[in-house]
Amino acid sequence: MLPLRPVTARRGVVVVAPVVVCALTVPTSHGAAGADPLGSLVVGAATSVGAATAPIAGSVEALPSGSHGGSAAALDTGSDVGFGAAQAWDSSAGAPIGACAGPAPRVTTFGAAPPPVLGWTENMAFDDSGRLWVSKTFLNRVDAYDDDGNIIATASVRSPGGIDLGPDGRMHVAAGTGYLAQRSDVVSFDPSAGRPGEAIEAGAGAPIEVRVEARLDNRKNGLAVDAAGNRYLTSLEDDGLTKVRPDGTVDEEWSAAARLGVSNGIAISGDTAYVSQSTDRTVVHAVPLDAPGEWTTTELTAPPTMPRGLDDLAVTDEALLVTSWSSGEVYRIDRDSGEVCVLVGGIPRATSVVVADGFTGSGAESVPDGFDPGDLLVTSLHGPIRHVSLG
Repeated sequence: MLPLRPVTARRGVVVVAPVVVCALTVPTSHGAAGADPLGSLVVGAATSVGAATAPIAGSVEALPSGSHGGSAAALDTGSDVGFGAAQAWDSSAGAPIGACAGPAPRVTTFGAAPPPVLGWTENMAFDDSGRLWVSKTFLNRVDAYDDDGNIIATASVRSPGGIDLGPDGRMHVAAGTGYLAQRSDVVSFDPSAGRPGEAIEAGAGAPIEVRVEARLDNRKNGLAVDAAGNRYLTSLEDDGLTKVRPDGTVDEEWSAAARLGVSNGIAISGDTAYVSQSTDRTVVHAVPLDAPGEWTTTELTAPPTMPRGLDDLAVTDEALLVTSWSSGEVYRIDRDSGEVCVLVGGIPRATSVVVADGFTGSGAESVPDGFDPGDLLVTSLHGPIRHVSLG
């Protein structure tokens, strides 16, 4: 594991704590890729950029400021040039992040593979009944999956991005997040409405009513909901977070205090929002919901080390799980020690991660067939959803 640099920020003043540099032993790859119907290489807990092993085909090893590169032309199966990868960083500048301890993860494709790129899966969240709702940005819909990978319901949402379950039992979504969108809305829908009860063709089934909760001035990206029903949104265009109250109004004072720069993924645990950011540094901010100007920062990389393009994240009792769309990895950040390691690599353009235990729904005591406790699901800009078994 690689110790991270804790950084403390108070309303724009950043102090980097001293760092003790230690020798790092970089484990090699665990060998053969796990079974994968699409045939893409899956590397078990691969070391990160800068290790002796060659990067996987199709992963970006550099990125410009911001995340996702901002270029729709780059959203193919390996066009790193569209992301500015050839110009932005020297590939020798990367520092390795070691593999997590434990057996090699097994990675397979969950559900039917969508059309490449067009089927971009951006984000996902479980409802109270154990259905997994996945936002499909270019397809303008949010699909619900059962634990067998069947689509069992669908809601039409304009260019959906971040999604989360609210305390009202509704799924809340950032709409208007794709490259062609000019501005975003916050919308919500009842996940139990329109469910046909069996597998359906994507986009079919009884329509689900989608309600506009708030209209926003510019384009947002990630979304998370707190226990009181407030929605928090990230943006690759704004210089901070936006808080939308349950009544649909923007909390201007709170939002003005949370000016931590452009941001991508967001997840809330208790009274803290965890926010990913990738410019020339790779960091995760911890933002107190009751004091947004007093965020603290955990730094994964800083110049001249090549940044990792962090995307969405999930929070467990022990760790933060963070995806990287540029390196195709999922990182584990220990919440106590701050140490980071690579849980799994070789998932091109990874965009979000959840713990698959959510398939059990509220109150269930066992995981479904085909899953083990702690298994992960990872979405990708390429489209396929990956099932990562860590056992």
